[in-house]
Amino acid sequence: MLAAIKIWNTSGISFDMDAQERRKVFLTNALALFVAIYTFAVALNDFFIVEYYLAGYRRLAISILMFLIPYLNSKKHFNLSKSIFLFLPSFAQFGIPILIGDITESQFIWFQYVAAIFCSVPFLLFNQEKDRGLIILFFTYYLLITLFIDRGLLYALETPLQPAISDYISDFNRYKFPPLFIALFSSATLMWYNNTNYKYEKILKKTNLELNEMQEELISKNEEYEAINRNLEAMVEERTKQIKSKNSQIIDYAYINAHKVRGPLARIMGLINISEYSNDPEELKNIFDKLRPPSQELNVIIDEINRTLEEGNSNDVEEK
Repeated sequence: MLAAIKIWNTSGISFDMDAQERRKVFLTNALALFVAIYTFAVALNDFFIVEYYLAGYRRLAISILMFLIPYLNSKKHFNLSKSIFLFLPSFAQFGIPILIGDITESQFIWFQYVAAIFCSVPFLLFNQEKDRGLIILFFTYYLLITLFIDRGLLYALETPLQPAISDYISDFNRYKFPPLFIALFSSATLMWYNNTNYKYEKILKKTNLELNEMQEELISKNEEYEAINRNLEAMVEERTKQIKSKNSQIIDYAYINAHKVRGPLARIMGLINISEYSNDPEELKNIFDKLRPPSQELNVIIDEINRTLEEGNSNDVEEK
């Protein structure tokens, strides 16, 4: 049961509609469901309790006609469904009794109040900015019913009214003023509410648009920052590689210095120290001859160091 009611009330509503239009379609469906249930219940009372069959058939017809509303909304005929909801039930309830002369005195009391209440319904169902013509049309329609329904009933009534009812409808303050006040007050209230709601919706749409623009800007900035971060990561990785390369060169240099340079250098320094204690030319010549091999060895080691450094520098240039 609840699932069927949900399907009825949401018929024709889609996510591509704005919030105001969704709300008005939902209200049209919900009011049609209420009228269908109410008139069906009253029709059962007319058939089985008071045995007022003509009224029962009219109300049963109204109840069945309400099934058109969600169907038309599902086909996207929104204004047509609202127009049917506002016209056909009132015609079946007000017009047909006058046409066929099926009048009761109680209708002089409650018909005008129903019409007065429905004066405000167009403001509830139609878009006040887009459908002003339809709002004015149906408001005027129900206002005229409120004002002149008693004249139509008197025209169709075949028997004179009871004195109490006749005196009542002749008293404007008691008979006409209350429904007119209801019609005008409820319509003015809904018109004010729609205007206020429309202004706030415009502000909300503008705010949402600004928020969307800010969000898009933040997304763009975030992408830029992510690109910068990626570049920084690449730069850090590159610098790390260069530092590792330099450290490797330093380690190689330290190794060469510790294991290769010190040997020939120590021999050269030792021979120089010995030469300081000798004055014999032959011995000095012999010492200088012995200096040649470690000097040559040291020269080879220095060339090796230079090659190592040049290879490291060329690798850095290529990576750049």
